Amino acid sequence: MGVIEAIRKGFGVASKNLGLVLILFIFNLIWNMASIPFVGPAAAARPDLAALAVIISVIFILMSIFVQSGSLALVRDYIKAGKMGLGDFAKYGAKYYIRLLMLGLLIVLIIGAVGLVAALIVFATTPLNNTIVTVIAAILAIAIGVVGVYYILLLMMSPYTIVCEDMGVIESMKRSINVVRRSIGKIILLLVLLILISMGLGFLIGLLTGFASVAMPVAAGRVFTGLISSIFNGYLGIVMMASFTAFYFALVQKEKTSAQKVF
Repeated sequence: MGVIEAIRKGFGVASKNLGLVLILFIFNLIWNMASIPFVGPAAAARPDLAALAVIISVIFILMSIFVQSGSLALVRDYIKAGKMGLGDFAKYGAKYYIRLLMLGLLIVLIIGAVGLVAALIVFATTPLNNTIVTVIAAILAIAIGVVGVYYILLLMMSPYTIVCEDMGVIESMKRSINVVRRSIGKIILLLVLLILISMGLGFLIGLLTGFASVAMPVAAGRVFTGLISSIFNGYLGIVMMASFTAFYFALVQKEKTSAQKVF
């Protein structure tokens, strides 16, 4: 399966499973509506709302992992068997929740560690006021950052290995590194194309939504924008998830075929 075929598959899965898109739409809509009181000049004038906004954001992130777990497993079922049962959403969400949560925390820790090391190198050498040392430190910090980004890219299939192959967290990370390393160019291309598609469609929809909301009262405009955004993100969320899932299965199948040829 090529990159374009994977993207087509992603749109096909989303278009044929609008019930799953509806679940993501409702989840996104709740978040968008809940965040309305925390945006705008009135909210900026109330620092006391900041703590509440952080709490709500944390709750949203924790809930989004549950939604990701259930959605990804259903997408897996559809790509493997040609059908999915929406009734299994909660079961799947609970089954993979802890593993995806731990994976997310580990990746955040890795990103934090890389950023901290790079920053410490720069801060430690700045007081020396030596141009050569500063340049070397900057180059070293950039190199560490590049290596960090590379390994984060290698881990981007980890959620799919957890759900599609029912692996543990560490095992899934190792599996992702092995799979992605062999086809990193195609995976980056898939990611870039999906991002460009999302940005392009998002720009057009945002432009039309902006024109429509101008004629509305401010509060109504925000609700309308949140509604359209929820539809867009719900649909594109499944498109991206299904595209990567289909491409992952294709990579695994290619790996198995190569192994069979060797023997």
